[in-house]
Amino acid sequence: MKRILRLSALAMASMSVLAACGNGGGSTDDSAADSGENTITVMASGVKDGSQGVFLESFKELVEKQYPDYTVETTLLPDDQYYTALKSKLSTGQSPDLFLVQPKKASASSVEEMAEAGYIEDLSDLDNWDNLIDQAKADMSYEGKPYALSSSVGVLGTWYNKDLFEQNNIAIPTNWQEFLEACEQLKAAGITPIVMGDKDSYMIQFGMYQVAANQVYPENADFDNQLYTGDTKFTDQAWVNTITMYKELYDKGYVTDNSLGLGQPQAQQLFMDQKAAMLFDGDFSYPALEDAAFNLGFMGMPANDEGETYIAAATGAGYAISSQSEHKDMLKDVFNEMTDGSSELHQAWAATATSFSTYKGVELSNEVFADVVPAFEAGQSFYWCNQAWPAGTETEMQSKFSEMIGTGKVTPEEVAEAMQKKFEELK
Repeated sequence: MKRILRLSALAMASMSVLAACGNGGGSTDDSAADSGENTITVMASGVKDGSQGVFLESFKELVEKQYPDYTVETTLLPDDQYYTALKSKLSTGQSPDLFLVQPKKASASSVEEMAEAGYIEDLSDLDNWDNLIDQAKADMSYEGKPYALSSSVGVLGTWYNKDLFEQNNIAIPTNWQEFLEACEQLKAAGITPIVMGDKDSYMIQFGMYQVAANQVYPENADFDNQLYTGDTKFTDQAWVNTITMYKELYDKGYVTDNSLGLGQPQAQQLFMDQKAAMLFDGDFSYPALEDAAFNLGFMGMPANDEGETYIAAATGAGYAISSQSEHKDMLKDVFNEMTDGSSELHQAWAATATSFSTYKGVELSNEVFADVVPAFEAGQSFYWCNQAWPAGTETEMQSKFSEMIGTGKVTPEEVAEAMQKKFEELK
């Protein structure tokens, strides 16, 4: 099945798993009233013209068409309002019937937190759960049981200017040493290798998690779970190496020296203007880059010492059914349609994905992402690691890393120590 991507959407479901990115504005759609006998209330985060806004319009139309005795009422809120509003409704027993949750432990509305608190329904009896890829199933489960449906996987990567690489006879690097050599070659040619908008400090995650996907998790995929038992710490060598390697790009002048004064949109524009050869960002930023006047490439940052490059790929937000809902069976039927591979509801749900779908067998329709497909299909990918941390751990990482590159007075070891201390406070 060929999927037509809604690349005009900014894939809020993917972006919001980066807790620090929750600054997107938006407008409230139809306000959800108190649930009536045949009223389905749906609550989501995003913007009206974004992927979730478009989906909610289709969802309302299609469900009301198929279930004429039901009315669907939707509420769409900006990320920074959504979590507060949802928690308020849950705590007062006014839960929407259907609402977005984040994978694993990501943010204040994670599937693990919601399932543990008993707020969302066990979906073990869904007909088509096995039509989803393993990562999507695992990331939306708690204690081995499924609790939410996510349509998309967001990938962090390295956008690069293919023309500049070719003009300077630079082959696509396959490991860290080759990557550093490529940066040095670009710098020697008078070209800024990498532009970053670290004034929007969440962008630090976009590079850091790509390094971690190669330096931390291939050796110990259970590293984050072991943080909670004390068997691992951020001060272990794997994370110190990750921070050190990412810092090396700044120390050697490969990243724009004024990155702390640039926001993400400015960094993207400088990349578009060919003022730099690379940008660490996500597949979700394709709409901002697709009109580039050069051949656009997207690869995983080769932060591997040897062997294959791993990528950072995160399951996006997904829909869960409230355990308080009076329409659970009907909504499970709707979920079965969303995952049946052929219905109109399935088409509308699948279209909320950007580059990678969680539904098995959906072909990638945008070739710009082709270079990361082999790693994705081979299982050489790890979730964005902040999904496994208490919200706020990544904020501490960003703050200390910014201080380190801004002042030169903080070491990678001290960044790691600050992350461990914050983790201990929050866990």
